[in-house]
Amino acid sequence: MSTQPDTSNTTIETATIQIRTLNVGAKQMSLSIFRQLLEAPAVDAAGRVQGKPWGTVNYHPDRCDDAKQHLHVVWQLDEQLRRGFVLAPEYARLRHALVAEYVTARIHEGSRRDTPRAEHGDLKVHRGVTTREIGATVYVRGVQFAGTVSPLALAVFDRTAYGDQAERLPADFEDAYQRPLRPAAEVAELLPVEAYKAAWRQLSALPQLFIGR
Repeated sequence: MSTQPDTSNTTIETATIQIRTLNVGAKQMSLSIFRQLLEAPAVDAAGRVQGKPWGTVNYHPDRCDDAKQHLHVVWQLDEQLRRGFVLAPEYARLRHALVAEYVTARIHEGSRRDTPRAEHGDLKVHRGVTTREIGATVYVRGVQFAGTVSPLALAVFDRTAYGDQAERLPADFEDAYQRPLRPAAEVAELLPVEAYKAAWRQLSALPQLFIGR
């Protein structure tokens, strides 16, 4: 018995590939126009996509092609176009009002490092070289957040403050923010982890836009 396929009804189909372009007025957007778009976050502090996203552009105008995984999103704010630089969740450094409380609570509950140069798990606290601002970055269920904390929080984290100074952290936080310091686990549930992940998925699924020279 022959095992050869029946070729009597064989046909060849040519697939049509759709190339999406972005037009401004009657003209296709050029690299020059794209570079002139105002830079604005396509994802807000609550982890939500802002405005109307049109697509992504595989062009790196700010020499960021060697940066961590990210997207360049063209999006619409009212009647104006913007371009947004969006980092993947694990590199997001999303600034949120509750980061200070979460990090302070983590430090109060025992997240410390032995020396100023050592890292402690997923939490980093350091004083900026130029701004002298005390910054913190922390991962919560796969999303990186960023914020600022008090000098006392840094001192306790670095173990340059001991005993009763560490116990002063709740009062230090309450003086600054006019509310009691809550447990870290409680604050973590209020951070927009899933919202940012959903925004990243939505933006990653956008069509790639081709822009002319």
